[in-house]
Amino acid sequence: MKKPTQSPRETTPSSRPLPRSGPSRRRLLSAVATAGIGGLAGCMNIFGSSGESQGDTTPVGASTTTTAQDDRVDPTTSTSPPSTSQTVTDDPTATVESTPAVRTDGPVDSPPSNESPYDDPDDGLSLTGVTVQVAGERRRDSMLRLADQLTIEVKGDRFKVRGRGHVEWECDTVGLRTVVVDGRHARAYAETREVDSCRTPDNPAGRGPWAISFSIDGRFEGGQPDALTVSIQGSFIDDSGVFATESL
Repeated sequence: MKKPTQSPRETTPSSRPLPRSGPSRRRLLSAVATAGIGGLAGCMNIFGSSGESQGDTTPVGASTTTTAQDDRVDPTTSTSPPSTSQTVTDDPTATVESTPAVRTDGPVDSPPSNESPYDDPDDGLSLTGVTVQVAGERRRDSMLRLADQLTIEVKGDRFKVRGRGHVEWECDTVGLRTVVVDGRHARAYAETREVDSCRTPDNPAGRGPWAISFSIDGRFEGGQPDALTVSIQGSFIDDSGVFATESL
């Protein structure tokens, strides 16, 4: 039997291949999906915020457990100031005369000849009977607010220095470091000194710094020098040393 001859496939408008629209469609679907996800996230945020707001029933201004813990005082920490507190320590006008003073060094005379870096005294000038006295009152000054200072008074052949300095421990004191006449320039240098009696682990309240008042007294022999320089030096003194000079 003779097979029927197939006619060539007709090409009609409906059977023509359409131009590819894949990339454009993907971009469109991607944009739609992104918008949908964004909208869904927004709804979730709204519902979440609403849920949190409804769940938090703490009234405004009410105390919380954290605040209560912050307000508790550690029973091992004392909030009371030590017996030597700043109730009497911040008076910068207090001087060595305000409380009984104790001699801590002297009397010391200047030598007739000096070693370097000082020259020998001129014309037999000397300092005699130089002493240091420290006031009994110690003022705790942990922030070092009180200035270390020196003032010099000269009356005839006598001089008096009033000073204030800082020491580390309550029992520390002040002594003489140098007493010389350098040519025609008299020098009386004091320094802070450590005292072991209160520097113990069982005395934490004794550690300062402490501000102390002191005085240095002495006499000129052989006439007045041209100038008198005094100082107080120590690790808790401003710049490790304060100096003052009086021309005579």
